[in-house]
Amino acid sequence: MTARWFPDEMPMPAASAETAGWWQAAADHRLVVQRCLACGATRHPPGPVCPRCRSADAELAVLPGTGTVYTFTVVHQAFIPSLGDRVPYVVAAVDLDGAGGARLVTNLVDVAPEEVRIGMPVTVAWEDMGPELALPRFRPVQEPR
Repeated sequence: MTARWFPDEMPMPAASAETAGWWQAAADHRLVVQRCLACGATRHPPGPVCPRCRSADAELAVLPGTGTVYTFTVVHQAFIPSLGDRVPYVVAAVDLDGAGGARLVTNLVDVAPEEVRIGMPVTVAWEDMGPELALPRFRPVQEPR
């Protein structure tokens, strides 16, 4: 079992036919992005057709699990009662290395909100929410100075 940063009462993400492969990869602790087989464009979240060339042919490409903080916000208000002792926490958009510009909205963990910076290098930290659901969170690559 991996570390837990958020309570069980957090709303669970919804899967669809287009995102099922992404969620299966996440359950296996593999970070992936959808790549168009016709033009090579990447996208996240996965979708039925490429927004660049409209091809329906795609694959899930494995990423190294690293990236940089593109932007972030610090949440100070608990939207469910069980988050009360966990605020503030950081929600960030992470530029994923090897993803051709695709970004992932996620949480930053193991870092004080005041130490987060745009451009900060981060690495994936998996949070197992159950036997078939893991969520990618990100933590700083090095201890903040």
